[in-house]
Amino acid sequence: MTIRITWARAIAAIVALALAGLLFAWSGVFNIAASSGHWKITDWFLHWTMRNSVRTHAAFTAPDDPKAKQGLVSAAGLFRASCASCHGAPGVRPLPVMQAATPSPPISR
Repeated sequence: MTIRITWARAIAAIVALALAGLLFAWSGVFNIAASSGHWKITDWFLHWTMRNSVRTHAAFTAPDDPKAKQGLVSAAGLFRASCASCHGAPGVRPLPVMQAATPSPPISR
């Protein structure tokens, strides 16, 4: 059996690969970290993927009752352990490597 490659099949394969790549990026499964030296389209794509990643991972780590007092304490501890190194905290600057990151993370005040 011989598979005949036509222009229609080649274009369909390229479109399917592109859609699969976009679906993967949209899913938020791939963890994106800050780095430097990106083209504008790469920077846009990484930010888009990062926002989807944060939204997806936040959905699985959100407390059951965000207004519970013990939840506030654990959220502060989680922020200190997981976020403050990049975003800083009141009275605490981000780590030097994150101060030089491109794009720079929003600073917590």
